[in-house]
Amino acid sequence: MNDMLACPACGLEKTESVVQGGSYILRCAGCGEMIVATSFMALLNLDGQYSAFIDPGPGIQPSPEALIAHGLLRQIATAITQAACGGTLIRLLPNVKD
Repeated sequence: MNDMLACPACGLEKTESVVQGGSYILRCAGCGEMIVATSFMALLNLDGQYSAFIDPGPGIQPSPEALIAHGLLRQIATAITQAACGGTLIRLLPNVKD
């Protein structure tokens, strides 16, 4: 889900996945420019494990204390949606297997 698009504002090719309201957004990890958005619901059947954190801002790694939920998106969607609909930006990070 990351590092597929170049930012039109600054040219950086590193993106971050965030959920805001009911939207899934890829934003630039450098300047925070929103690059592309779709419905968060459209992603719920993706395979793989993800961790959802309260977003600390573009380019900043979330702290462990900011963890909201982890697991398959369809399993943690309610927790993400509740936090995101309350106005909080939620950062999604894929869980990488060793």
